[in-house]
Amino acid sequence: MVKLLMIADDFTGALDTGVQFAKRGISTQIFTKQKLCEKDIKEDTEVLVVDTESRPMTRDDAYRAVYDLACWAVRHGVEIIFKKTDSALRGNIGAELQAVLDAGKSHRLFFFPGYPQIGRITRNGIHYISGELLENSVFGQDPFEPVTKSYLPDIIGEQSDTSVTCITCEEPIPPCKEGEKEIVVCDLIVTEDIDRRLDELLQREKVGLLAGCAALADRLVEKIPFHCQKKKNYDKTKSLYVACGSLNRITQKQVIYAEKKAGFVRRHLSARQKLDPAYYETSEGREFLEEVLELCREKKKVILDTFDEGNEKEIYMKAHGISPEDVRFLIAKAHGKIVQEIVNRKMDVTVLMTGGDTLMGYMKIIGCSQLEPVCEIEPGVAVSILEWNGCRQQVISKSGGFGTEDIMEKIAEKIIR
Repeated sequence: MVKLLMIADDFTGALDTGVQFAKRGISTQIFTKQKLCEKDIKEDTEVLVVDTESRPMTRDDAYRAVYDLACWAVRHGVEIIFKKTDSALRGNIGAELQAVLDAGKSHRLFFFPGYPQIGRITRNGIHYISGELLENSVFGQDPFEPVTKSYLPDIIGEQSDTSVTCITCEEPIPPCKEGEKEIVVCDLIVTEDIDRRLDELLQREKVGLLAGCAALADRLVEKIPFHCQKKKNYDKTKSLYVACGSLNRITQKQVIYAEKKAGFVRRHLSARQKLDPAYYETSEGREFLEEVLELCREKKKVILDTFDEGNEKEIYMKAHGISPEDVRFLIAKAHGKIVQEIVNRKMDVTVLMTGGDTLMGYMKIIGCSQLEPVCEIEPGVAVSILEWNGCRQQVISKSGGFGTEDIMEKIAEKIIR
């Protein structure tokens, strides 16, 4: 029976948080479709993760997507509703927290924004990335969802008029405000702060509505009783192929490091290769696919990235009437086409996809709407299994803003046979 419903706003977020339960052997399912069917949910599933893909949505659409799922959880007697948020606070934070509160039975939602293990902390209600104010970090210049504020009540207040209370690590949970809905933002400076606050919550009141990122899930699984099953692990393969769909500067540094210091072979998609869906049906496109496949056969570590070079992309967009909003989805589709060809050839390759849109685009191409998380190969980097039409494929997913500079080298050392 489902004990916890986690609602994520993008796919890598669903994976890196859902895997915190799966790696302990807890039966976990992840869905990319929002209309849940009883027949698709296994009898032993205790943690259900649903990706709403609501990060780029309008505020109202994001609210409705989350509200409908939270209502489903209430109707089915799910004990805990966990709103997974981005650790850099991108997306419709206020609207989605409001939606969970409006649908849930509790008048209080406890929000743990930080991820201390990767340098993302909250102090006095202010969010920091590796010591910088959130608004001054790379996420303040994010090409799709720049975050322009660092104080949590300001971020939430952009989309919600619900009362927000910030409490420091030393402060106890304040008494409930009678008859008033409230979001309680909990400071997080070190991981132990999560443990102390969860212990206090469990002693003082029932845990019902929570919000946070993978750091919260990692500690919550130690506090809530689940029926653990046998833990699973990843399989080693002959080679590692990186479909780099993220445009984040952190990922760009990781790619450069992998090429220059870790022996990865790197290719760069041209504007046409990443923005023309019909390209891969042309003779030129088929030749390019064969080149990529040959690299995967001959080399153990291959990267295909979509970083912009000069103004080539802008010229192509203007000539073909492509809007900036279309770019992220076209890039994901291009990567999906290439990965599909690798899988069709039954190559012994693990595919690492960076950016939530990349893996989601691929799953749409192959018609797969659910997957099974297996384990975490590095902090915030999830290994999962896709199953469709008799195929079984191991994939690794990483959010664009996650990981150390040498993350791809670390993954390759573990995954390559």
